[in-house]
Amino acid sequence: MKFISKILLIISFLFCASYVRAQNQTENLVQTLQTANFSNLLTFWEDQAEVNILDQVNQKQLSPSQSNQQLQLFFSNKNIVGFEKSAERKLGSTIYITGKLLSAQAKYNISMLLQETKKGVSIVSIRIN
Repeated sequence: MKFISKILLIISFLFCASYVRAQNQTENLVQTLQTANFSNLLTFWEDQAEVNILDQVNQKQLSPSQSNQQLQLFFSNKNIVGFEKSAERKLGSTIYITGKLLSAQAKYNISMLLQETKKGVSIVSIRIN
């Protein structure tokens, strides 16, 4: 009986450790968006990401540099000055983050679909409307 309780304790510890790691990486991603640090954001993109941005032609399956460039162009054109995270949900290895991009003219909704992999959290899809 003690053996089973030890195994359950080890499993719960491993689960908590992976959750904390993913949480830290998503917080790094949020901070990167808040500071509009696109050079750091480049490391978060999946090899092929889906990008749907308001007033831009919907782009499917872009490379990390193309995805980063599209997002940077939107930030520049709309004078985005910040990011507020509204919600974060995790289901298995999938993480969903929603929030608002702030500018002097308006607020834009943003939603990101992230995938947790061995090398960390990566952006699979991003949508701004």
